[in-house]
Amino acid sequence: MNPVAVIYEGAQERLDRPALIDGARTVSHGELLALTDALAGDLFRRGLGRGRRVGLCAGNSWAHVVAYLAILRAGAVWVPLNPRNGPGLNGDLRRRAGLDLLLVDEDSRAQLDAAAPVVDLEDWLALAAARAPAPPMDDDPAADFAIKFTGGSTGTPKGVVQSRRSALAALRSMQAFYGFGPSDVNLAVAPLTHGSSHYILPVLAAGGAHVLMARPDRAGILAELKRRVTVAFMPPTLIYLLMEEAAFGPEDFPRLRHLTWSAAPMPPARIREAIQRFGPVLGALYGQTEAPMAISALDPAQAARPELQACAGYPFPKTPVRVLTADGAVAGIGEGEILVGGDLADTRYLDDPEATAAARFDGWLKTGDLGRLEADGRLTILGRSREMIISGGYNIYPAEVEAALGAHPAVREACAFGVDDPVWGERLEVAVAFDPALADADSLLDHVRRALGPVRTPKCLHIVPALPRNPVGKVVRGAVRSLIYPASNDREPQDQVEVAR
Repeated sequence: MNPVAVIYEGAQERLDRPALIDGARTVSHGELLALTDALAGDLFRRGLGRGRRVGLCAGNSWAHVVAYLAILRAGAVWVPLNPRNGPGLNGDLRRRAGLDLLLVDEDSRAQLDAAAPVVDLEDWLALAAARAPAPPMDDDPAADFAIKFTGGSTGTPKGVVQSRRSALAALRSMQAFYGFGPSDVNLAVAPLTHGSSHYILPVLAAGGAHVLMARPDRAGILAELKRRVTVAFMPPTLIYLLMEEAAFGPEDFPRLRHLTWSAAPMPPARIREAIQRFGPVLGALYGQTEAPMAISALDPAQAARPELQACAGYPFPKTPVRVLTADGAVAGIGEGEILVGGDLADTRYLDDPEATAAARFDGWLKTGDLGRLEADGRLTILGRSREMIISGGYNIYPAEVEAALGAHPAVREACAFGVDDPVWGERLEVAVAFDPALADADSLLDHVRRALGPVRTPKCLHIVPALPRNPVGKVVRGAVRSLIYPASNDREPQDQVEVAR
């Protein structure tokens, strides 16, 4: 099945309902389907059907959603490019993807290299008036759905080819988790080139609507949350910024039923603060590009339970999860590298069969994340396998140290990393942003020592105003380390650390 088919099922019942809301522009479900069919027909007429690769580089807008749907409807392979990447990286990704066509909106043109052959998104949408006949629906589940590039949190982004089977598995899990209905309004403020795209199909299929926001304007986001939004997906940092923006409480959000965080962990102290401010609506999703969006989840009722707030939730019923233990066993209980099976993991690396094979173990996808599975199915993320620090012969998971620091009410964010050391082999250090009115470095170190013991207590804390992030919004551990040690000299950290907010 082609995942886009879900927006056509039962469509006659919702043709007049709003589907996309973008400022003063509202697109009904009926108009959206007509635009999708016409533009898919244009792509098909150009020979851009099954297997052909169509790039889309645009900010969040109604036009972005229409183009996305048209690409899928034509049977082509969707290749999202984040405008925030900049022209250098986007040029490299464009060439690696081998695009047959690249659609770009006016604001994003400067974020592509000058040599890139592009079609203006706004001009292309005008072609819908030509009413090109819609192509036949290609419903082979094994066909390629998308080529997505990883966030690059550990280096050069990798191209991941996702099958329709994988996309449909994510879609079905999202439908089950949220139970979308015709009254739902999703706030699309996170980039549609990444995790936010997973909400497009299930919300539309249920007869709901999307409010599109091109930029994360805090006041505008809060206004929409107070007015009509029922579901929203954001990285933790944006949730923190909203809480700093204005005074508000749960009574200000009468329609909001699910505020989801993903892409980064949220410390339990921050979870509790967000629940106090937004109400018992907070939840989480854990996934990665190779197994997109829906490996495990924490629903609002679970997120409200203190004993679950440090975990990544429970695996989705049709997505089996195991751990690869240190002795090479695939286990349903214990610690090790997280393995994912089922249709969600039906992905491969672009033009890299060796990397694809290396990421598999006995048919399971190796996520590269270290985790712990409990007897009840609970999954806790311990960190990345390649980021584990071995200090004095002890294994230290950076995520465990960051979680301990994050549990302190003074800490806004923290990033742990290893530094070469002649005595310990590696020594544990942490860059941390915190409120000096609530704590000092010594009290934070004491807090970690009480929580984790002396071995996992950082040898040094580096105080920073904020952590650097890549264009996707992820903290890059190597970049944090380079920020502290700009000359790659482990013994002489930078005295004054400046980070753009």
